[in-house]
Amino acid sequence: MLAAHRRAVPPPGPRPVLAELTDDEALFRLLDALRPEAVVHAAVIGRADECEARPDEAERVNARLPGTLARLCQERSVRLVALSTDLVFAGDRSFASEQDAPGPLGVYGRTKLAGEEAVLREAPESAVVRVALVAGRGHGARRTSTESVLRALRLGHALRLFTDEYRTPIDPESVADAVLRLLVRGGSGLFHLGGSERLSRYALGLAVARAFDLPESAVTPGRQSDHAGPDRRAADVSLDSTRARRELGWEPRPLDQAIREGRVETV
Repeated sequence: MLAAHRRAVPPPGPRPVLAELTDDEALFRLLDALRPEAVVHAAVIGRADECEARPDEAERVNARLPGTLARLCQERSVRLVALSTDLVFAGDRSFASEQDAPGPLGVYGRTKLAGEEAVLREAPESAVVRVALVAGRGHGARRTSTESVLRALRLGHALRLFTDEYRTPIDPESVADAVLRLLVRGGSGLFHLGGSERLSRYALGLAVARAFDLPESAVTPGRQSDHAGPDRRAADVSLDSTRARRELGWEPRPLDQAIREGRVETV
């Protein structure tokens, strides 16, 4: 197993291969050199604030790259599974399904939606997986949502988390299980991967505190109207994952178990 990367080093396991993924010719040569049977596309500029600050780069990585990769995979009969996000939705409904119309609010969501559309246009037999807010144990330099809360609480920081922003948190192991099932069993089009619980960010913060016997009083309720960043925040992008359950025989792991497996170091 190989892991092509541009900046961040992949986690232990796959052999890392340094690549300039946004260079079309370099990507062409990479696929011909490695001759993969399948590709899982996870490269992304994933922070909403970074996308707002650097929209051209977000367009290049999140929107154009997936389409180019899909075309090259289609030409080589290579199976492609591309990861996307719950933030392609406007946040105006609970448990959105794959049939619900997207309506992203910021640059991140808009570029990811454009990437989805490009993948399915260039390689219709590919699968696009919309992943919910990631919780539990992370596998890279960036912490998951629950690891970030855990770190702040262990350092004694007070947290103000939104009571009116809802997600269906999912852990990386559950995502990997679904992706593997897609690679083995097949399946094309859109798939939602969200956890079984719809929680506010505030409720998720309390769950982290309880899991590690930390003071819940350090987690205080806030509202989205308190947000001062440049990006607009969707109120409810909880996902309905019925299709993945039905067609892949998939089931997400319990959230409380995933939370307890989070990395506990504070540095």
